[in-house]
Amino acid sequence: MQSIPKPGDTVKVTDAILLCKDHGYLELAKRLSDAKDELPDEWTFDGCSHWFNTYKSHPVYEVCFFHDCAYLVGGSEAQRLEADYLLGLGLVRMTGSVDFSEITFAGVRIGGGGAWRKNFSWGYGKSSDNTE
Repeated sequence: MQSIPKPGDTVKVTDAILLCKDHGYLELAKRLSDAKDELPDEWTFDGCSHWFNTYKSHPVYEVCFFHDCAYLVGGSEAQRLEADYLLGLGLVRMTGSVDFSEITFAGVRIGGGGAWRKNFSWGYGKSSDNTE
C-alpha cells in the first residue's frame, strides 16, 4: 500500500485512484477514474488547504488528502456534502476533537464552494480558469 502524500508532494491522478481504492474510497476512485481525461495528470497536494496539517501531533493532512481528491473531481452538491462530512468524521476519529472537526467542517462548507473558483474549490481540477 502506498503512503499518503505529504503536503508539497506532486500527486498523479493514477496514484490517487490507487490510494482511494486501498483506503476504501471505492466510489471516489471510480469518479476519479471516470473523469481522469478531464483532470490534470498531476497536482501538488497542499495538505489541508489554508488550514492545519497537524493538530495536537496528529497528521490530519492524511484525512485531507481524500477530501482534496473529492474536491479535485467535484460532482453534485450531495457528493460535496458527503466529502465534507467524511472529512469531519475522519478528523474527529483521528484527533478525538469534536470542536476541531466541527470548525473544519464549517470552514469547508463556507469556503469550499465552486462559486469561489479557487484552487481549493469544489471541482477545481475540472476548471481551467480557477485561480490561486
